[in-house]
Amino acid sequence: MITVYALIYIPILLFVLAFLYETFLSLKRLSGKSGSKLSGYVDATWEVTNTLLVFGVVMLLMLFTKSIDVIAAYVFTSTFIAATALLIRAITYLYIFYVRQSNRITPVDWLFALSHLVAAGALVVTVLSATYVLFAKHPEANTQFIPYFLPGLAFVLAICAIPMWRLYRER
Repeated sequence: MITVYALIYIPILLFVLAFLYETFLSLKRLSGKSGSKLSGYVDATWEVTNTLLVFGVVMLLMLFTKSIDVIAAYVFTSTFIAATALLIRAITYLYIFYVRQSNRITPVDWLFALSHLVAAGALVVTVLSATYVLFAKHPEANTQFIPYFLPGLAFVLAICAIPMWRLYRER
């Protein structure tokens, strides 16, 4: 079972850490002092963090196919809130970094930062809820695909580590 948990929790915990740092940077942008310097972080981390999240969620669903209904009952509300906040984040991101002409902080920037906070909180609740199901309800894991998923995890981590390391080392 350690391998099953590793396939789920390694990418999700890395996602949560990166997203919390991204949330910190979105709040730091609001100070206005370093806003223009911090605009590039979103471009690089957006796809990387989402790749980690998707991989972790797919592993959860693939490894516990027999218990999807039980897991869904616990994570639906927080996941729906997170998805809504991520949608608002995406819309405000597009406006701030691709449409708007000025670098002045506006209510849209505050909404962008708030959407990070709501998404981060809801995603942490989702992870904790899923963890509760896995450890309290003891669903049966579908382990037949683990030999195929492990190289996939190594590949995803390698692809994600390079741009993240480079971004945070240079900025």
